Amino acid sequence: MSAKNFFWFIVLNTALWGLVSLVYFFTGGFYWDAPGFFFGLSSVPGHLLLFALGLSVLVLPFRLVGPKTGAAAAVAFGGVFTLFFAADAFVFTQYRFHIGVAMLELFFGPAGREIFVFPAITYVMLALAVAGVFALTYGLLWAARKITLGKKAVWVVCLLWLGAFLTYHSLHAWGKFMLVPSVLAQVSYMPWANPLSANRKLRKMGFEPKSEPYSEPKKGTLNYPLHPMQCASTPKTNILVILIDAWRADSFTKEVMPHTWAAYKNANAWYFTNHLSGGNATEAGVFSLFYSMPYLYWDSFTGQTRQPILMEELQAKGYQMGIFASSKLNSPAFNKNIFSQVENLRIESKGTTKVERDRDMQKDFLHFLKNRDKNAPFFGFLFYDAAHGQEFPQGGDKFKPVGEEMNYLVLTKNTDPTPYMNRYKNAVYFIDGLLGQVFETLKAQGLSDNTLVILTGDHGQEINDTRHNFWGHNSNFAQWQTQVPLLMWWPGHTGGEKAYRTAHYDIVPFLLTHILGCTNPPGDYSTGTDLLDATPRPYTVISSYTKKAIQTGDNLSVIDNYGYLEHYDKNYQKLPTGADPKAITQAFKEFAKFYK
Repeated sequence: MSAKNFFWFIVLNTALWGLVSLVYFFTGGFYWDAPGFFFGLSSVPGHLLLFALGLSVLVLPFRLVGPKTGAAAAVAFGGVFTLFFAADAFVFTQYRFHIGVAMLELFFGPAGREIFVFPAITYVMLALAVAGVFALTYGLLWAARKITLGKKAVWVVCLLWLGAFLTYHSLHAWGKFMLVPSVLAQVSYMPWANPLSANRKLRKMGFEPKSEPYSEPKKGTLNYPLHPMQCASTPKTNILVILIDAWRADSFTKEVMPHTWAAYKNANAWYFTNHLSGGNATEAGVFSLFYSMPYLYWDSFTGQTRQPILMEELQAKGYQMGIFASSKLNSPAFNKNIFSQVENLRIESKGTTKVERDRDMQKDFLHFLKNRDKNAPFFGFLFYDAAHGQEFPQGGDKFKPVGEEMNYLVLTKNTDPTPYMNRYKNAVYFIDGLLGQVFETLKAQGLSDNTLVILTGDHGQEINDTRHNFWGHNSNFAQWQTQVPLLMWWPGHTGGEKAYRTAHYDIVPFLLTHILGCTNPPGDYSTGTDLLDATPRPYTVISSYTKKAIQTGDNLSVIDNYGYLEHYDKNYQKLPTGADPKAITQAFKEFAKFYK
């Protein structure tokens, strides 16, 4: 097999992979605006160039042995690559993620027989399909030998291919900087894709990425809710959801949060002591709370500016919206999903520090309470940020010694976390003082008797707890980054401590069922269950920006975007096995539950 024949064999194989890749776009949706169209068009040949080079490298040593050996290797490796694309396209249609090391370990590992159970006919069909693929690959080799085009044609193909590669990466870098939904929505279509991003370098050059989408993409294939909502009652209960950014589960104590602790004890409120966020970062945590589904769906809802069912029902029932956040609501782009249909949405708070912005946010919220329409219920949302940056007012250092602001470049696993923990406690103590004002205002205005208050965190905050130099969040799924307090004041109901496992996914089913009078089963719009249902949850999906974890009990199985799988306990110590295999199977189904 000559070099020219081998080149055309690579081209024909890549064309075949490109045809198979259309399945990704039929599954995820096509985008016809100019940026989306050209990105999708260039992403197929541009990304497949790497696979073509990989095939070339694998076959090259065998070609050096001899023409026949090279031809046999070309058919063998080419067939394997084609089988990969065929199998990966099938997996993507089912679960919206790609084959990687994680799936291979699950399939061939000790739990494989529990997770992947197929009838005998399936294996017969697979055998026939494999034989067909290798026969087709041999046919491509035969066709490549018949091509008589010269060097000029080779150069034209190479230049076009290189152009597609550069267009693909350039459009992604631009689309990520400009937050173009139709570009970002297609990044995950192709397997093992990691296109160019230049945001970090551009920031260093003084250019700040945009916070608003460039255009709105096509509607996609969401199927949410699965059935029309049936919500007949006319509730009069106000709802106030309060989030503390980076709120550790162990920081809810009488010493650190005296006002909140007193409010909890005096009202015998509900305290869920074994509660998990749906993420270890803000986007995933807040998304999981309001949508009651994994962060995996973020791009689909954001691209369509589709708000959650909770917000739709609140607005349909005439709730006044009081949405107040210390940090900007367009970064992350909550203004394009959760609060996308809230009129005159308050995007940001005034102030140069988190402390100032927390105070400004609360001032505006208290003004909202005072001037709202007293004849209609309200939905309030407060999102405090001081704990995230471990900021507190001057003179507010109740807990000492206090460390300097975190310089991650000098922190090590041997760094004493105590001073930094004290900084964190001081920040939470400051927020607690603000919360005390909120509880006092609700009481003074006679709202305590008809206002449901939910207080929780978007995620936790690790302060070198594992002694592996983890500081902050979004770095692992240890309990310090994923477990958060959850308290609920429900007028007319007493709770106390509840030790059964709950998660952010369970909050919306509770609100829709008990407050908004919806009769749909939670499965119609959620991957969670009713917060008050003590039945053991089979698993909890927890997401970061680049990984997802499936937790059963205290064991975790962590899967990254490149398919790598690792197992840990809640303290993030490695284990030989992780989440229950049956739970993993169920979780995989949830990743595609709300797609047509």
